[in-house]
Amino acid sequence: MRYGVVRSSPELPPPSVQRRLIEAVGCDIVLEEGASNSSNHRSLLVLLFGLRRGDEVIVHELDCLDATTGELARLIRRFFEVGVTLKIVGGSQMETLAPSGVIPRALALLADHETRRPHRAATRQRTRTPEARLTQHQLGFARDMHRRGHSMRAIGLLFRLTPNEVAKLLRTARSDITDAESDDRTPSFGPPPIG
Repeated sequence: MRYGVVRSSPELPPPSVQRRLIEAVGCDIVLEEGASNSSNHRSLLVLLFGLRRGDEVIVHELDCLDATTGELARLIRRFFEVGVTLKIVGGSQMETLAPSGVIPRALALLADHETRRPHRAATRQRTRTPEARLTQHQLGFARDMHRRGHSMRAIGLLFRLTPNEVAKLLRTARSDITDAESDDRTPSFGPPPIG
């Protein structure tokens, strides 16, 4: 049986484009996953882990499977063990991962690692908003670190932010300080002092 997997996501081409490419290769069933939620994703993974020898999975790209690297390693190892072929049709040429020969060693190691690691909370999507906020104390500390020559990356590692988020926060904080200083210099009533 040939299964096509289509997923709606801002990072992927529209589902109609994915479907057209998958159907051009030929598939019996197209599984379309709409908005990502954990029950849909779990159902898809259960179905994929349950495939049998001779089945094929056709995707536009690996992002269509909405899986972590470890989950992909486990899934592809399972495909190799059972005899399922994976076809990726979104690139300049179709890539085929056929279950012939031994499982590539690196893939087996990644899959074993994913199986053995303690279960952690899902980190699939960032929980922080793009406009990450720090307390005034943290912001002052980050500003001081920056003045002392620490890199945006080092500051970001401390506060669990990307270097771009740190730079944006420091710029915003700098403009807030400049605005506050200019407000302090301007009298709130009466004409400006004659000097």
